[in-house]
Amino acid sequence: MLAFRVQLVSFKMLCRGIFLFYLITETIASCAPPQSYKRIVIVGSGASGIAAATKLMLNGFHNVQILEAENRIGGRVNTVKFDDYLVDLGAQWIHGEKGNVVYEIVANMNLTDHSDPYKEEVFTSSGELIDSTMMKNLTDIYIELIDDIINVTVACQRSVGECFEAKLKEHFAVFPELNETMQEQLLWNFNMMQTSLDPADSWYDIAAQEYGEYQTCDGDQTVNWKERGYSTILDILMQKIPDPVNELPVMNKTVLNAEVTKIDYSGEDGKAKITTHDGREFIADHVIVTVSLGVLKEQHETLFNPPLPEYKVNSIKGLGYGYACKIFLAFNDTWFNPENMKNGGYRILWSKEEREELDRDPKRRWMAYALGFWVVEHKPRLLYVWVSGKGGRLMDKVTDDEVYDQCVELLNKFLSKHFNVSKPIGMIRSKWYQKHFRGTYSYRSLETVRTNSSAKQLSEPILKMEKTVILFGGEATNNHQFSTVHGAVATGWREAERLIDFYEKQLPECDDVHFGFKLL
Repeated sequence: MLAFRVQLVSFKMLCRGIFLFYLITETIASCAPPQSYKRIVIVGSGASGIAAATKLMLNGFHNVQILEAENRIGGRVNTVKFDDYLVDLGAQWIHGEKGNVVYEIVANMNLTDHSDPYKEEVFTSSGELIDSTMMKNLTDIYIELIDDIINVTVACQRSVGECFEAKLKEHFAVFPELNETMQEQLLWNFNMMQTSLDPADSWYDIAAQEYGEYQTCDGDQTVNWKERGYSTILDILMQKIPDPVNELPVMNKTVLNAEVTKIDYSGEDGKAKITTHDGREFIADHVIVTVSLGVLKEQHETLFNPPLPEYKVNSIKGLGYGYACKIFLAFNDTWFNPENMKNGGYRILWSKEEREELDRDPKRRWMAYALGFWVVEHKPRLLYVWVSGKGGRLMDKVTDDEVYDQCVELLNKFLSKHFNVSKPIGMIRSKWYQKHFRGTYSYRSLETVRTNSSAKQLSEPILKMEKTVILFGGEATNNHQFSTVHGAVATGWREAERLIDFYEKQLPECDDVHFGFKLL
């Protein structure tokens, strides 16, 4: 009988011990900071996605997953090896210093270099050099129009092209040597210059009254990365630079070749299910979508379930998003730079008749959108060709061999009268019209104004059960620094901070928890 009572007491104590262990475990779990276990999926590993991931990791979010459709990180930041150099097929320069988050990160790291005063010459298709003084005066006038865009557009509530064309024609009258043919060529060239800034098909598509929405960061607009490329900023964000010992585990949390085909946030549990093209599924408490505006334009109807709210679809459709392209050419010598200029190059002028002839040939149409040839800072044997707006999309349909031959044709046509032109020993080019990008960066179009679209609407998160489930980052969601890497980085931080702030308010009060249970 005594033995039985001892066994009974021992059993009761064991049960109470198990209960106590369970109670303590549950109490500790309930007091764990939610950052440590909440699941965050970031769609896209461009500058915005990497910025969001690193900010979250540094603030205690350990369960972060990045899904990237490409076989590399970076998005529209794409530094590659070409010849003996690293070149940027995407973003290349840091635009401005003051208020630029990228510049502020790297300013004291000795990784960048400031540009020299710009030196440029302009050639016609017959190989004639336009008077440098006159061209500098006209180009300065065009730049002044951009700098004074708000006042210029007060009386011109139409397109930038219409506003600028009228003003430029007034200034053309000062130069009697500019006949109508030359004026038309210059207007097309300024059109291409404008669409290198705002990647529309034409400057007649760019909204004048919204132009002041973009806020320029003061300072050098073409800060370069010396021998490096813009992907350096990714290494800095991941803390691989300056000390690899401190590198954050971003790459370990990134799944490459994982194109997201569905983001389903219809469940009643407030979570989202993300599906990739190969059938993999990921469950998340929050999804940060950083794909390009071009991808959203093409895929938003099939990508989200339920469909996005009408106001957001309106802005996806209404905001402008276009194209640009760069072609890098490598040479055995520096025939194109006898004065060893560090920053500059050669603009080219097409006649209207030549442009019409090119337009009739699908393989050559892009050539009319080539703005010119420029040297590459710290990479002396390279020239790059900038192809504006629509040309960037047209050139994607042409083979590399054909583009190479056409670049040789351009060099000989425009420069051979003044330079001993040699054939390039190599060529590489960007292709941004492909599926995972559908363009380069955003701008404000006439459609933006007509539909009252905005980056602010695009950036607003989707809530469910009073919780932000779907968040949006990327340069197109930046109100005033769209089209830039620093704008993209800022949006990644913005969305990370949105979650950080949300969970700081949710932290349980566990400092005074005691475990003084009495065993009866």
